[in-house]
Parts: sequence; C-alpha cells; structure tokens
Amino acid sequence: MSSNLALVIFGMLLLGTFMLMANGIMLENSTAADRNEYYLTAMSLAQSVIDEAKTKAFDQRTVSGPVTSKDSLTSPLSLTREGSGEVVPVPDTLTSQGFLSIIKFNDVDDYNGYRRLLNTPRANGYMLAATVRYVSATYPDSASSTKSYSKRMTVTVTSPYFPDSLSVQYIFVY
Repeated sequence: MSSNLALVIFGMLLLGTFMLMANGIMLENSTAADRNEYYLTAMSLAQSVIDEAKTKAFDQRTVSGPVTSKDSLTSPLSLTREGSGEVVPVPDTLTSQGFLSIIKFNDVDDYNGYRRLLNTPRANGYMLAATVRYVSATYPDSASSTKSYSKRMTVTVTSPYFPDSLSVQYIFVY
C-alpha cells in the first residue's frame, strides 16, 4: 500500500510541476501578445499623424501656390508654426472637434515640435512627438542645414506600456 501512496504523491508532484510550467508559459505568451498590441497601436498612432500631415502643403510658401526655387522655401531654422492662428495646446488632446492640429495646421513644418497625448480603450498615455527636418534627396537619413525639396518627419511614440520608444519616419517630397 505504501508503494501506491508513493506513486500517487509522485503523480501529484508531476502534475503540479506541469501545471506551474504551463501557467508560466501562458503568462509569458499573454505578456508578449499585450506588448505587441501596444507596439502595433503605437505604430498606427504615429502613422495617423503622418497621414494627417500628408493632407497639408509641403511648406508655408506652397500653401497659396507653387514655388520654382528652393530659395523660396522656409529657412531650416524656421520650420515651425507661423503666427497665432496655428497655436495648439502642448500636448494636443482629442476634443469634440478632433485634434486641433487637423484644423489649425496648414503645412508640414507646423508639425515640427508638435506633441499629442492619446488614450485608447486598452491603454492610456501614448505620447507622440514629431520633428520635421530638411533632408537631402540622395541621403534622406541625414538632416540638412540647407533648403531642399525633401523633408523628413519623425514621429516618436512613448508609452508606459513598453520600455522604449518607437519611431516612424516619412519623407515628404515637393
């Protein structure tokens, strides 16, 4: 009878060990799935800012019509909002009208220094920060200190739900 009891105890230990391992694996998979969801959401939010900027003019000087020379474009040191009509709160948050950047910005440069705070149904606290720089058409990875017909927008997203930031870039070409 004692050998049967030893087998039962051994079987229970084996079952318990298996259950603990299975629970640990399921918890790791669930954590990885959640983190991937947060990253995918962050990418989508960054892309939404880029898509919004795509609907705007390339430069403040191209809002009213085309330019024929790079010299006519905004200075690299002045890539930002022009005037009080383009002021939005920092960070921009969702209102009943949407984000104020949609209404107030009229060119890609206006997004330089722009910040947006977003909450989703599954996660709060996504912070988006955009930068806009002139780049060379042949070397778009390097910011340029001179005017060009190419600008790179970088949207960086941070969140309390993932340990590092995520950046999405897009090149606007005039």
